[in-house]
Amino acid sequence: MKFLLLVLGFLPFLFKSQSFVNRTFSQQYDIQAKSVVQMGNGSYLVVGTQSFSNGFLSVHDVNGQCIQTQFLSQGALSSFSEFTQLTKINDTLALIGGKISIAVGPAEIWQGITIAINQQGQILWSVISSITDPGVDATVRDIERLNDSTMLVLTSGIGTASNALSEVDFYGNVHWTKAYDLNADGFQLNDLCTRDSSIYACGQQFALGTFSGVILKIDSQGNVIEGNKYDHGYQPDFIQVIAQHDGLVLANRSHAMNSMDLIKVDYAGNITEQKTFQNGMGMGMIEEQASKPLSVIDSVTCWYWQGGDFGSYTNKISTPNLLPIQSLMHMGNIQRMIEQDTLLYMLSSGPLYGIKNQVITQKHYAISAVDSIDQLYTYCTYPNNETPLNELAPTRTSFTPLVSTGTSPSPWYYPFVANQPWTNEPFCVEMLGDLSETDINFGPNPCSEYVKIEGPGEMAYQIFDLSGKKIKGGRTTADGIILLHEIHTGIYFLSVAGQTKEIMIFN
Repeated sequence: MKFLLLVLGFLPFLFKSQSFVNRTFSQQYDIQAKSVVQMGNGSYLVVGTQSFSNGFLSVHDVNGQCIQTQFLSQGALSSFSEFTQLTKINDTLALIGGKISIAVGPAEIWQGITIAINQQGQILWSVISSITDPGVDATVRDIERLNDSTMLVLTSGIGTASNALSEVDFYGNVHWTKAYDLNADGFQLNDLCTRDSSIYACGQQFALGTFSGVILKIDSQGNVIEGNKYDHGYQPDFIQVIAQHDGLVLANRSHAMNSMDLIKVDYAGNITEQKTFQNGMGMGMIEEQASKPLSVIDSVTCWYWQGGDFGSYTNKISTPNLLPIQSLMHMGNIQRMIEQDTLLYMLSSGPLYGIKNQVITQKHYAISAVDSIDQLYTYCTYPNNETPLNELAPTRTSFTPLVSTGTSPSPWYYPFVANQPWTNEPFCVEMLGDLSETDINFGPNPCSEYVKIEGPGEMAYQIFDLSGKKIKGGRTTADGIILLHEIHTGIYFLSVAGQTKEIMIFN
């Protein structure tokens, strides 16, 4: 066992992360990707939902190429499924969360599903979970690692306010389940985070026609230590919570207006900061937006993004004051952005618009990986952001939910099956700035030793092969020259000045 752990510990060092940008989409179905993780063998796992509500899992190699796609099998006990969560537990284990429609007596309802997979995308075990009323629709909202041997699975109702929290070990055994309800008006929990031995859950309460944000502090056995409710005219809904600096940072999606995007509270529940970002592109429907728009970088910084089908703004946030450090705009719907020591990778769903004279009529997603934030500016735009605004803080009151022993998740197995072949596109249009016919002037094309770009002084550029892998990047010379003598003969894509051109190189 010690030898195995030693080998697993060295796995991350055996694979060098590659810079790439790649778009993959199904030939037959529209798709909505929701989350991505990179495993210890360098592969990327992506989950989401196809048309007709089939939850899918795709496996990409270290260069972003899709090498395997499968979905949860349909059958007599399984008509529909949706995957919305993907949590990396360690280098060899990840958990998928979502919902599946199964028969419960004479009715067919949604129940939460948790699926454990290895780094090759193979199912290890799965469980289904429900809330207090087993005949009511439910879904898994979040999965978090609790300690070295167990995880937390949060299940809540769909259209019915009720919640269940379970502790599950790495082998799928359920240690305990607690149900959380409220006498007069129910509430829905959306997300979890842990800090030391405490668990923090956030969500919303709907009462008397208005929404309130809620935060629960829970001990390691699922007992509620403290509950707080936050009221404001914008009707807050806390969709995600992360532990940062000396408190909690919450992403808010209000029901009355687009305001108070980020809120920070201390561990006693007192609001210490709140910011409204004026650069949001709220043109997407709520269900198209990222359900988890926060990603931890370290103890004092995080990524926060907002937007929809027509574009997303993302900000690197200093969490002590909730102010942006760096910002960029991406012409796609960002679903996940993860920054590691030497790699930043991003998952986005593509918008519906034309490429040259073709119109893309189906959803697609893009995985991109870069070695530094500066590389993102080759693909994305740096917006001129306005300074975030301080808003009047919500009012805080205490509330106490009903806590009881919940229905324990049940072992359940239904296999993944092979999908229709998926296509690996050679480039990500929404990141590379569209294929323009006339914008930039360059030559010669075909070329050999060099290509010259007409423009004012030095310019940043990148060259990609047909698989989407970056071959070369940097800045032109003062007179626009890019040397090409080390690049092999072939067709490539040159990205410069926000545009992309196809070039032929003969060497």
